[in-house]
Amino acid sequence: MDAKETIKKAEELIEKSNLNEEDKHLMVVALYFHGHVCPAMPAAFRAGRTALRKLGIERERNSVAKVYAETGYHHAAGCVVDGMQAATGCTFGKGNIIKLCYGKWAFTLVDKDKRAVRVAIKTDVMEKNFSSPFIEERRKGILPSEVNPEFALKIFEATLARKEDEFFNVSEIFKFEEKEKKIETCFHAVRCENCGELVAENYVRYKQGKLLCIPCSGYGS
Repeated sequence: MDAKETIKKAEELIEKSNLNEEDKHLMVVALYFHGHVCPAMPAAFRAGRTALRKLGIERERNSVAKVYAETGYHHAAGCVVDGMQAATGCTFGKGNIIKLCYGKWAFTLVDKDKRAVRVAIKTDVMEKNFSSPFIEERRKGILPSEVNPEFALKIFEATLARKEDEFFNVSEIFKFEEKEKKIETCFHAVRCENCGELVAENYVRYKQGKLLCIPCSGYGS
């Protein structure tokens, strides 16, 4: 089964799911836009639709509502952002989705009146995904579109079937305030476990069980 056939099978799973008709239609669009079958995109899609219902608003057609996505770059399950865009209508093209780069699988949806709700995929769900055969193949360097279709479709189907209250932590509605963050001076330092040089604690990166300086980690600043 090639990537196109796998996507077609995933589309059939969407049509058989318990999602409402609008959500089914939008998720199919999201699936083809995203380009491969994985658990992260549909999880975030469902989270986005949950957030809209919580706030009682429609999918954004303009640039009024905003999404503050807590995901980042160069980590697994970054595909969640495509799901957020498809579900909420907040997109990079419209300039109303912002990456906070926390490395988390959560986001805050803010409406025109600054009412907001934060939705996070539950930790135990993410941990289960991280121990799945799908992620194991990704760790080996296999491209997501080339992961064993059986693994991809199984975790995709499980993502569709999971109940919302088992899937997400959803905050109460709160007033969103954009505040300038005060960054405290760091007075602690550690040795890089690769080069041995001292590095300020707030610049340390954690990689494969080691505390490393930025050059040794290969991560960006």
